[in-house]
Amino acid sequence: MANGPLRAPRPDIRPPNPNHAPPAWMFLVAIITLAACATAIALWVRRGPYRAWKAFAAAIGGEFRSAGGLAPQLVTGEVRSRPFMLETATSHEDDAGYYHTRGRTPIKNRASLILGIRRKSLLEEVQTRGEPSPYELDDPDFARHFNIYCNDSVNLPAVLTPEARRELRRYHDVEIYVRMAEMEWRRGGEERDLRTIERLTGLLIDMADAIDALPVRGRSLTQVLADEKVIEKGV
Repeated sequence: MANGPLRAPRPDIRPPNPNHAPPAWMFLVAIITLAACATAIALWVRRGPYRAWKAFAAAIGGEFRSAGGLAPQLVTGEVRSRPFMLETATSHEDDAGYYHTRGRTPIKNRASLILGIRRKSLLEEVQTRGEPSPYELDDPDFARHFNIYCNDSVNLPAVLTPEARRELRRYHDVEIYVRMAEMEWRRGGEERDLRTIERLTGLLIDMADAIDALPVRGRSLTQVLADEKVIEKGV
């Protein structure tokens, strides 16, 4: 036979296609895993304020309450022998509601001091640039960044000390309010930083001690009515 013996066909031994699509169930597992990871991260971030408030309550030996085990609601206790409360609230002093965290403590305030301090927005800083401050704090930089109202400019430096002003400068969003029998600090939203809560609360107690150490100050009926009007407007 001229063509030689017949041979069997050779089997196809080509390597499998490396671009072969994985089975559908692997896509499903990957999607479920990613969704679970995203949910866990979002929950961990969402519970940031919860963890900070709970740690603060433990540090002062106070009571902690939450809303549904997810968001903080209230901390009550004592800080340096002063009753103290940390809570969320919504104020309507402006047109839009302002949801915020506030820490507050009662004061004796025999000097009848009223004080409001609020960090200015960038627009307010531009609009009020160059305006003189009505208060003698010898600190034009602080006056440039903060709105201040006080009914007792003479005793203001004893309360708004250089240390207090230095602490307030740390925050782009902070407010301090002193009324007749109570004072508080505020920050927007649910505060999630434990160190910020501790520092602002320490500042509040320092200022409360300074206010209660002021001498008794008499006020005329006109001054009393003017102060009450300021408080009603939301100093």
